[in-house]
Amino acid sequence: MPKAPSIEKLLQNGSAEWNKLRKAGQVPTDHTGATFTQLFSANADLSGLGLVGSEWERCDLSKINFRDSDLSNSYFHGGRLQDCDFRGANLEGATFEKLKLLRCDFTGAKGLEDLEMDEVDMDRVVGLDGEEAPPPPPPPAQGITAFTREQREKALGSAAAAVMGPVGEELPPFKPQDPPGALFFRALKRLAAPPVWVLDVPGLRPLVPQRLPPGSSLEAMYREAVKSRLENKKPSADPGAVERAQKSLRMGGKDASVAAMYLREVGVLPLFRFSAAKVLKDALRAEVEVDDLTGSIDPRVTGALLELRLTHEVVEHLQEARRRLAATQLYTALLEAGFTPENNWEEALESAEPAMELAQLATAEDRNALFEGFQVFAALPDEARLRRLAYLAETVTNLELVSRLPEGMEPQWLTGPETRECHDREMTYVQALRAADIPAKVPALAKAELGVPEGEVPEDSEDDLFVHLRCDVCGKEKLIVQSPE
Repeated sequence: MPKAPSIEKLLQNGSAEWNKLRKAGQVPTDHTGATFTQLFSANADLSGLGLVGSEWERCDLSKINFRDSDLSNSYFHGGRLQDCDFRGANLEGATFEKLKLLRCDFTGAKGLEDLEMDEVDMDRVVGLDGEEAPPPPPPPAQGITAFTREQREKALGSAAAAVMGPVGEELPPFKPQDPPGALFFRALKRLAAPPVWVLDVPGLRPLVPQRLPPGSSLEAMYREAVKSRLENKKPSADPGAVERAQKSLRMGGKDASVAAMYLREVGVLPLFRFSAAKVLKDALRAEVEVDDLTGSIDPRVTGALLELRLTHEVVEHLQEARRRLAATQLYTALLEAGFTPENNWEEALESAEPAMELAQLATAEDRNALFEGFQVFAALPDEARLRRLAYLAETVTNLELVSRLPEGMEPQWLTGPETRECHDREMTYVQALRAADIPAKVPALAKAELGVPEGEVPEDSEDDLFVHLRCDVCGKEKLIVQSPE
């Protein structure tokens, strides 16, 4: 039968796991002679335990509950104890040596007369010399949870920590409450130079690349236009590129998303919308259907859907985009603070309410799915992780704007563009009407287009939608019926 893990091993794995096992009664209460070396832990419940003769060598302990525990003949050497609760504990024969005590409470502790102290620095300690209790301590710094010193040094030895400079004894902060844009900007500054793809997320106001690789594709032209705008210059429209972009929309080409975004950047109205709907929605659906908790979604596709006002069957993907962004935001904040799937990330998760909210949105109560997603995300290269965060943040913004567009801006059908075209361009959407609106708003047009007598409501059309279109060139109007079937 395998030997049960020792208290030393359990605490190194994180106080959250320890507290869970403790609450379930799955750990013993007698740990006489336990030895802890270079342990960094927070919020562990050690109350009522037998820790006789235990040794604590260079340990940093924060908010540890030693209440009513037996620490007789124990030895604390080096390190720091912060906001620890020793009320009612037995400290007879214990030794504190070369130790920092900060806001610890020894009220009612036993054996204090036999407690040996040597080179102990005390700050707002209660219960040893009769001091009055200070005001309640502030919450511990976020991100300072259960780390061994080796884990902490490994985290700080990473490239990210090297860029951040010397941080002394403190870990990088854990800030899941920061918006994706703040996480993105901090990570972007650590790269040697901004990659070209940052121009795909202009809404995040990224650092702009100094030079772009030469190219005449619509993607290259679009990024050049974005770069000009972010540098407070007015992008100029290239006639050849504009013609190619309009053709791509008319034919529903694979680069229709970039075509729509290029036309937006250079201030040219698209002549076609509906003909590009299918390819854009298929591209969005293909990315959403990928089974990856942090899978990227191209913001140029969602941006094109917004620019062309193609709302039908798009908003249903907003929740999935939000879920992916929540997971990516949480993982980015964890990695930024030095947490990885291998060390104490769950304890960090439970130390911050914003982190718990992100985890809930990402996977609800499924911690295993959250862990597997973190493993996949952490294994990606730094730039790939950053790109996913930026793309998802921009995509969620685009889809939220699409969700606020009025109903009926786009008919549900995606074929037969000739029914909506005049003068080699798609007619402009004017309004969407219900059957009851016809007599008051478009009686003459309804009679001319559909044969409905003026002043009357179309028969058997309670659930139909009537789309009113107009040609910008000749002023011709159409009224097309959209049925729910």
